[in-house]
Amino acid sequence: MKKMRNMFEKHDLLKIVLLGILVTLVLTWIIPYGYFSGSTFTSSGLGRVGLSDLLLSGIFSTNFFMQQLLFVISVGIFYAILTKVSGYKALVSKIATLFKGKEKVFVVVASLCVTLLTTFLAQTYVVVLFIPFIINIAHGLKFDKITAFMCSFGSMLVGVLGATYGTEGFVYFVNYLNNYQNVSLTNEIGVRFGILAFTFGLYNFFMIRHMNKTMHDKKKEELEDMFSLEDKDVRKVKVWPMALFFLLLLVFAILGYVNWSENFDITIFNDFHTWLTELKIGDYTVISYILGANAKAFGAWDLYCITVVMAILLLLSIVIYRVKMDDVLESVMEGIKKIIKPVLLLLLIYVIFVFIYWSPFTITISNWILGLSEGFNPFLTTISAAISSLFHIDFGYTGFALGSVMVSQFGTSFDVGFVIYVAINGLVSFVAPTSAILFLGLSYLDIPYKKWLKSIWKFALIMLAVLLLIFVLLTFI
Repeated sequence: MKKMRNMFEKHDLLKIVLLGILVTLVLTWIIPYGYFSGSTFTSSGLGRVGLSDLLLSGIFSTNFFMQQLLFVISVGIFYAILTKVSGYKALVSKIATLFKGKEKVFVVVASLCVTLLTTFLAQTYVVVLFIPFIINIAHGLKFDKITAFMCSFGSMLVGVLGATYGTEGFVYFVNYLNNYQNVSLTNEIGVRFGILAFTFGLYNFFMIRHMNKTMHDKKKEELEDMFSLEDKDVRKVKVWPMALFFLLLLVFAILGYVNWSENFDITIFNDFHTWLTELKIGDYTVISYILGANAKAFGAWDLYCITVVMAILLLLSIVIYRVKMDDVLESVMEGIKKIIKPVLLLLLIYVIFVFIYWSPFTITISNWILGLSEGFNPFLTTISAAISSLFHIDFGYTGFALGSVMVSQFGTSFDVGFVIYVAINGLVSFVAPTSAILFLGLSYLDIPYKKWLKSIWKFALIMLAVLLLIFVLLTFI
């Protein structure tokens, strides 16, 4: 019995996700699903998920989210190899030395960078590329696990809550709403920037508060870095090539994943891409052949594009810093082995999305909740948004499932409802046992779910109260 309890404590994240899958499966047997056509709800009966569907759900999950899963694996391989690169070790060491005695400055700067990237980039998982780098530095600064999580993965959740122009869930949410009404990413953009600023400030207050409690605590749980660096003398290693490579990664991430044309009416990148791919040498568009048929303009990149950039820069690092091929091959297998647990958790979380996709009982729940009031009610809308975010996993699906009823029922309060769904989706991501980014980070740093809830519950409650106040003011003033 004790061994069984210890196993569950050690694998609590897996247990929680499996429980979430079970609950969702059972609900497909209890709650009928349906669809909205305008404000009219049509029930389709029960869409029971059976035992034969379980294996198929894993296949669908892999198919739907192949990009994300492969990208996380690529990041694992990338950093496993970098741990063998002396230039990377020297870069991390120098940055950690630079912030010795200025640890609070580092966490705020790191949190700000991660938050801004998340809130502006059209692909959330791109930000994961920089997270192990931040955690490596945090390890050098002797942070505990929660502090390291808060200034990295946790700050991504801040950007999701305060989504302005970025996160793929928000972008797809808007795209689906556009099927029913002309909606823009800039709807109530001032309010959403205000929510972002307040969230960032409050979150960093709690992060610094946690640091003050743990910084000098000898009993604190030391950070165990998944891609820890060997403690070797790297004082004579040239840092600038590696620093340049990471700067290039950041530049490509910003150029590739900010939607310049739609968000800011900047068409230079599309124009340049067209000119470059149509440029002929003789009768042949040689450059387009080299780039390939799937080459995309800056602002329209998918996750595979930045993976190519990662591979090129990694190859240059291996050559410049003379890493042995045997070490590279060993690191590839080591990286896959280390990152596979978080990836499997992601895969299982996405199984819940597949169940909802097959049997969208959340639409039935939203129909009942929103129907409790004749007019727009910010509190009922908040409850509907919270339940949708808990089960949908992919925020874009909320726009697909509830877009028509939002447009038809919310009327003049549509913009308020829009803000509610966006903000509540982010807030739920901080605590939900179905939050992909949350569980990816907790698994990466081996943090128990219960421990994270103890660290974040006050922040979550204050944010909920503040958001409800904002929703009420937007509705009635």
